[in-house]
Amino acid sequence: MVEHDLAKVGVASSNLVSRSIFLFFFLTSFLFAKTITLLPHYCVDENLELNAQVFGAKETFKVIVIPKTKSTFTVPSLHVKSEFEKHGYSVVDSKTGVITFERFCNMAGKKDEIAQALLEKFEKKYPCMISDLPEITLNTPLPYNFKSYSLIKIDIKDSVLRRRKGSFKALFKTPTSEKKIYFKFVIDATVEVFKAKHKLFNDKILSNDDFEKMTIKIDKLPLKAITCTMPKNLMTKNYVSANSILTMNKFEKKKNVLRGDKLHAYIREGMLVIESEATALQDGNIDDTIQIKTDNGKLFRAKLISKYKAIILQ
Repeated sequence: MVEHDLAKVGVASSNLVSRSIFLFFFLTSFLFAKTITLLPHYCVDENLELNAQVFGAKETFKVIVIPKTKSTFTVPSLHVKSEFEKHGYSVVDSKTGVITFERFCNMAGKKDEIAQALLEKFEKKYPCMISDLPEITLNTPLPYNFKSYSLIKIDIKDSVLRRRKGSFKALFKTPTSEKKIYFKFVIDATVEVFKAKHKLFNDKILSNDDFEKMTIKIDKLPLKAITCTMPKNLMTKNYVSANSILTMNKFEKKKNVLRGDKLHAYIREGMLVIESEATALQDGNIDDTIQIKTDNGKLFRAKLISKYKAIILQ
């Protein structure tokens, strides 16, 4: 009876050991299994030959080669999956069934340089602008040797500088020549403008009491909006409604001399210079020729030499 009980204990112990060994190997194989998850998109910069580390593996075997002339390369994910399976990997495939490899996602380290050059264009137009660095994206695929390009300048239309998003072109120095490449941008910027405090009627000379500053998004700027600094000596040339944003097409520069202003008019007679008081019959700036009327009622053409003096032309 004792021997029978001992035998039972021996069998039970043997089963426990077997189960422990099985569990050990199961957990070990689970913990150390080689598993890889394939994504639908990879940024590979200038790399052409991609090894397993690009996909998150620790090994370095070759997986795929991107053609030299391609900046964007799309393949069925099965091509990549089969290479990993050859090396004993368990592969979780991408949902789309295809993988896109994009070179120069960061534009070979030139993205911030291009964005800064674009921002400077905006800041030159609007010195009071508040903005983060614009987001730059590709309009067309980059050349395979883009890493060797160096930025010369960017060109952007003046009308595009009032938009939140748009396109521009950049000129690069290449190893052999120069090349233009087109980009897209998105910028989140605000600009200071001016709005009328009240109604402004025709021929109103603008004063500080007539307007106030406000800030608006760059894509809300009206055409010819006055931004950042109010020019001096503006005069309305048509009606301006209260609270409207002030634009240059509603104003003209106030002339140095206005119709009705009093002038000292000078005329040469022989060796003498005779002065008389006169009234301007026209608006004019210095060096303009306008019509004047002297105090004795005579009309003359006179050249303005200052805001208060004119030389009568004979």
